[in-house]
Amino acid sequence: MRYVPYGPELEGVPNIIVDGRGNDATVLVLSHWPRNRTPPELKADSSTEIVLNYLRSPQREAYRDGAEAVSNNHYDVDGLISLWAMLNPEAVRQEAEADLLVAIGECGDFDRWSGEQATKVTCALYGLESLPSSPIRQGLAGIRDYLERTAFLYREALPLVPQLLDDIGRFEEYWRDEYRKVEAGRGLFARGEATVQEVPELDLAIFQLPHEVHDMALYEQTACSRVALVIEGHRYQARYRYESWVEIQSRRPPPRIDLRPFADLLQSFEGNPGDWAADDVQRTLPRLRLRGPEGSTSPSSITPGLFLRLLAQYLRDQASNQELLWSPHTADIEYISELASD
Repeated sequence: MRYVPYGPELEGVPNIIVDGRGNDATVLVLSHWPRNRTPPELKADSSTEIVLNYLRSPQREAYRDGAEAVSNNHYDVDGLISLWAMLNPEAVRQEAEADLLVAIGECGDFDRWSGEQATKVTCALYGLESLPSSPIRQGLAGIRDYLERTAFLYREALPLVPQLLDDIGRFEEYWRDEYRKVEAGRGLFARGEATVQEVPELDLAIFQLPHEVHDMALYEQTACSRVALVIEGHRYQARYRYESWVEIQSRRPPPRIDLRPFADLLQSFEGNPGDWAADDVQRTLPRLRLRGPEGSTSPSSITPGLFLRLLAQYLRDQASNQELLWSPHTADIEYISELASD
């Protein structure tokens, strides 16, 4: 197969789409996105694992239906590893290699520690895209169009995947700082300086933190799809994890509940400067917080106990309010098709 960038070059070309949404010429979708058209027998939590299921399937050629092109409408770690596996099926035949690819895909998409090597690879890919010293970052500087940026990232990153898998130490300058933040967060939990308490009936995990902690360290601690952060200094966040935006198969998280009415409720209690704000529940990673300068989380006058009681009560009271619920299994397809750049 060959990689063809998503956009005009892919129009009219029979293709397989990994991790995103197809176009009119797509013959097979291998994605965990909302309302995807992935064959049920191939579905899995990550798009990387879906691709591996496809590559192992005795019906592989029938699914492919002659398509030679493979693409994705956005760039991220799970998408990159999915695409690379499609282009290099012989490299993923061994169980150990396949397991590592799945771990990288899950680490990237679900922001959770997935073992040292997978986490370092994920951090390296973040660094290659974002650090000023990276040639990839430098090459992105003059590209404004989203699909052009996506194509550039794939063309630059795909050849690096074998090196990342075989010698992650070679990329230390790109993963070192991010990985240290992950390890620092894990250390807080190991020493009991950060804690988590689960409320299973609400699928809610409540974190008590001395300061903000890297997501990969947080989400290693719990499978709950709803997260409340109580950060020292009366700073609070409520979040929905990515697992409740895609169609994961290992379990089915409850629908998301729009938190914008809850933000209005909190505002009525708030005595400090700032505005309580909640992101659109249909976004990939929506958050609620008392918004300060440049989107930071500001200290609140609300006590931790009151914040948590109000949040739990809101989640209970609105659990059946269809006007506020959102699920990847019933999402508006037209809306989802516009989220490639989220």
